[in-house]
Amino acid sequence: MNETESPAPAGNVRQRAFNVVGWIAFLLLVPPALSMIGLPRLQELISTRLGAWGSPVALVIYFYVILFLRVFFGSDQRYTPVLMGYLASFAYFSNSLDIGFMAWLRELSSGVPFLSYRYMSFIAGIATIFIANALSGAKKGNWIVDAMLLVLLPAGALVAAGVYLPGLLGL
Repeated sequence: MNETESPAPAGNVRQRAFNVVGWIAFLLLVPPALSMIGLPRLQELISTRLGAWGSPVALVIYFYVILFLRVFFGSDQRYTPVLMGYLASFAYFSNSLDIGFMAWLRELSSGVPFLSYRYMSFIAGIATIFIANALSGAKKGNWIVDAMLLVLLPAGALVAAGVYLPGLLGL
């Protein structure tokens, strides 16, 4: 390093490390996702080894906790889209997983044909988190635009997928 170069700020290393931690958090969603598409062996293995601590709901909770660490210590600029994304994605995850106190939502949505596909709601929850993370990195933003992108865009995609994909996939 020469005299004109300055050392990288310590925050950049910390931010990068926690951004990697955030990506690792998404690995916790792999077992429930595989179970939904008919490959339950990994989820069964985790549930057998860890009991209730390894249930799909527990893995989603761990996902949120680890992702929160990424948000808190990572490179996010704004927290409003993250919190909105957590709420919206939790509704989608509640529709796709058996979360006890949210059973009313799952029962309500099972009566609506395009919301009755669990894996589509799970994918919408993941997409919502990705959108929230992208929006949180923006230095400026409007909460109304955030809400539209985090609630209306995934909901519209979920409706469209529920209407068109079952016919295309033969479901």
